[in-house]
Amino acid sequence: MKRIFILLTLALGFAVFSRAEDAAFITHPQGGDASLSTGDLKAVLLGNKTKWNSGGLIKLVVLESGPLHEQVIQDRTQRSADQFDKFWKKLVFTGKGVPPTQVADEAAMLAFVAKTPGALGYVSPAAVTAQVKVVEIH
Repeated sequence: MKRIFILLTLALGFAVFSRAEDAAFITHPQGGDASLSTGDLKAVLLGNKTKWNSGGLIKLVVLESGPLHEQVIQDRTQRSADQFDKFWKKLVFTGKGVPPTQVADEAAMLAFVAKTPGALGYVSPAAVTAQVKVVEIH
């Protein structure tokens, strides 16, 4: 019984670790910070942090839908993609926020972030190109 518990604990640990590596947060190469804390990232995703620590506005960009979007939103905000969408609609309706820019796919995400100073988005690690800078999340 003890062995099963240890194996399950290890398996869960590997699953959590691998999920954290499924998204790379990216920014414009000449802007943004080199790193963000997990708390700051959550604050950005929920509209509570709008400026980089180094100065300048953060222009949040998210995927419209898909497994990567759902995973990032769930892992980083503890909300479903639907709850995240409704949260932002409420902020906009009450005049308390500007919604994130939405793009259709990772290619559009990379293009938007590469041309938009202050942009912060996410892609799968394999999709990262030299036109963007990866933000370390700690």
